[in-house]
Amino acid sequence: MRRAATILAAAALTLGLAAGPAMADAQRSASCVGFEASSISPPGSLAEFPGGMPSLRQWIGTTFPGVPPGVVVSAVAGLHEGSHEACDEAAE
Repeated sequence: MRRAATILAAAALTLGLAAGPAMADAQRSASCVGFEASSISPPGSLAEFPGGMPSLRQWIGTTFPGVPPGVVVSAVAGLHEGSHEACDEAAE
């Protein structure tokens, strides 16, 4: 799994940016957190995190034990790369 995807989705979950099921894609001006959240919501939208945001949050907790979620959020919140793929590349 890509570290960027994990960090971004965790950030979205932590900040409560992920609403209920939604099918809209993030706009080009969205932060990388927005791209990740829209890519894995609703659950089943992306094979990388089939359980959606809850799966990502669990993965973050095991991958970054003891790291406050806000630290993860701040690492990626300022990235505005224009697409989910570009965000993944930028965070690698």
